[in-house]
Amino acid sequence: MTVTSVAFTVPIPLLAIFPNIPATILGLNNTVFIALVTIILCTLINVAGVRLVSIINNIGVAAEIIGMFGFALILLLFHNHQPASFLFTGPQTSLQSPGNEWTPGFGVTYAGAFIAALFMSLFVIYGFDTAGTLGEETRNPQKNAPRGVLWSIGLSFIAGLLFLGGTLLSIQDVKKIEGIAQGSNFLTTLPQIIQDAFGPFWGNVYLFVVLIAVFVCTLAIQSATIRLMFSMGRDGRLPFGRIWGAVNPTFRTPLWAGIAVAVLSALPFLISTAIGVIVTAATGLIYTSYFMNNVASLGARFRGWPREKTPFSLGRWGIIINVLALIYGGLMIINFLWFGGLRSVYTNPALNLVFTSWASIPVLNVIGNIPIFEFSLIILFGVGAIYWFGFKRRDVISRGEQRAEALAD
Repeated sequence: MTVTSVAFTVPIPLLAIFPNIPATILGLNNTVFIALVTIILCTLINVAGVRLVSIINNIGVAAEIIGMFGFALILLLFHNHQPASFLFTGPQTSLQSPGNEWTPGFGVTYAGAFIAALFMSLFVIYGFDTAGTLGEETRNPQKNAPRGVLWSIGLSFIAGLLFLGGTLLSIQDVKKIEGIAQGSNFLTTLPQIIQDAFGPFWGNVYLFVVLIAVFVCTLAIQSATIRLMFSMGRDGRLPFGRIWGAVNPTFRTPLWAGIAVAVLSALPFLISTAIGVIVTAATGLIYTSYFMNNVASLGARFRGWPREKTPFSLGRWGIIINVLALIYGGLMIINFLWFGGLRSVYTNPALNLVFTSWASIPVLNVIGNIPIFEFSLIILFGVGAIYWFGFKRRDVISRGEQRAEALAD
């Protein structure tokens, strides 16, 4: 889902640069077609070899620095059309009309809109675990992988603050932009702000830099997912692990794991082609995985982990930071679970808003009332339970019996 959601952002700058791309390509919506092509290209690059991925990733890092820091600072300093107070101002149109508030419980106060806006921040500051997943391929990974994760979080914070802040303050015509954001072509909102600020030529140059950055971001996240699937397959933690844990002798990369990740990344498009639905499911599920990881980590700390001295350690602060991470993660999951107001339309819609035909089909009309994030959790824990009780638990019991027999001998 993460690969899918990031690949789905590639069409945003691309279609703004080349607006004459046909709306339908090979029977598919152009955004879906571009996202699928992005997944295929990233798969081919990952399969081709680690060296090629490294070169392209370095290009992406350069694009990110130029785009998220260079151009964002220019926007902030030289194309500033709004005061700083604009960042704390609600919409000028009727989004806060009775019955249509962001949060029914909060009425028209700023708090409801602020909590809803946290969703964007969650989408900006996630994926930092990629630095840890790819850490196996670095020199001295015990030292460099944690450092990479911390740098990733810090730079995401700074880049996100500059980019989003600079973009918002560079808006020239607020009502025009709000009109686009509320319309059917809402994905053109950000490119329109950039093109209004820089003009057609430099606006497209900036968007091209953004295009490179989001493409390479897709590549990096897919690389991390492939490595994760490969390592879990190699360690016997996945069904058919021998296939996913195998390295192709020609390319010296996990070919089948790469193909599997590509197929799994494309499957969500069979369910929905709405970017809001896919982004909500992906971001919510990744934060759920962070939360579950922290639960396991806290349990291990109470049992005395880490028992050996390591190059990176939180020391006495480990349990405190772990608990704070759980509180933060729990609050963010509640934020995702929240359903109501405009949130029920944009960031956590019910399934029947996506599948309108379900209303007339028995059983499906009931399922259709479930919000997309809650439905994603049901699928996640359902598949997890089947895997654990159907496959993994038997394997654990079998290994325990083998150890007992070995000790008896």
